[in-house]
Amino acid sequence: MWKYSELNAYDSISLHDCRTDDIKIDGNDLVVYFPDGFWITPVSKHIDHHRPLKTGPSQLRFIGLGTDSVIDSVDLYKSIRLFQKTILCKRIQPEVADFLKLISDGKHELEFLYEFHNSYSALYKCWLWKKNRKMEAECQLELTAKNIEYCWNEICKDREW
Repeated sequence: MWKYSELNAYDSISLHDCRTDDIKIDGNDLVVYFPDGFWITPVSKHIDHHRPLKTGPSQLRFIGLGTDSVIDSVDLYKSIRLFQKTILCKRIQPEVADFLKLISDGKHELEFLYEFHNSYSALYKCWLWKKNRKMEAECQLELTAKNIEYCWNEICKDREW
């Protein structure tokens, strides 16, 4: 059980530079666990601080619309390099189940960089990392959800942006 929970708080919570290696489907919902937390911004009612603060471990739940999956599409962009110069960018569209296995295999992490929201959909620009190694691919996730629930237990006042 989480101490704090907010619905659709993407204007006061940021996932920028937050990583996950635990992402799964739970019924019609997509659940993303952030072991290192996410950012609560100064516009949030939960902090009285002039800079964003990081939470402890946290979770995002994309509450579905009754469809099979809230993930509409996954696009991976892999750069092909020759002598450390990019010569080609290859777009890969893995199946949702394969992508979720890739993140939860213990060898990869997904880092969120940018997010864009409208009434029922969200677009996330991410990086796919091999754990303890370099970035493997750029990633784009398109999601459709009735609500996005942000959950956490603590705000770490010593972890300022």
